[in-house]
Amino acid sequence: MVTGAAGLAGGVLLAAAPDGSLLRADRAVLAGTPFSDWRGAGVLLRGLVGGGFLLAGWWQWRDGRYARELSMAAGAGLVCFEAAELGWIGFQPLEAVFAAVGVSIVALAWSLPRTQP
Repeated sequence: MVTGAAGLAGGVLLAAAPDGSLLRADRAVLAGTPFSDWRGAGVLLRGLVGGGFLLAGWWQWRDGRYARELSMAAGAGLVCFEAAELGWIGFQPLEAVFAAVGVSIVALAWSLPRTQP
């Protein structure tokens, strides 16, 4: 849930100020990416990471069917998101932190018991 809240907040701040000023994100690092400003990246961050992790956390809390698999998908999605970010803008320390969070989520979810259909 914390990762989801962070993704949601970061995405909202990037979309609200596409110049990156609210997060001190340099627009120059977007050169050579599909983005001309931070709005698109913010929308993706808010929707995919923020929304995905909040949904997975809520579903896990409710002990919903396939919550384990949803959590693994959210963790793997975060790793893919960070890999794409690495490819587009180069290495940023926070990418490594959140990639490790994604891997940890996959591992922790994998250790949960499977739900019965």
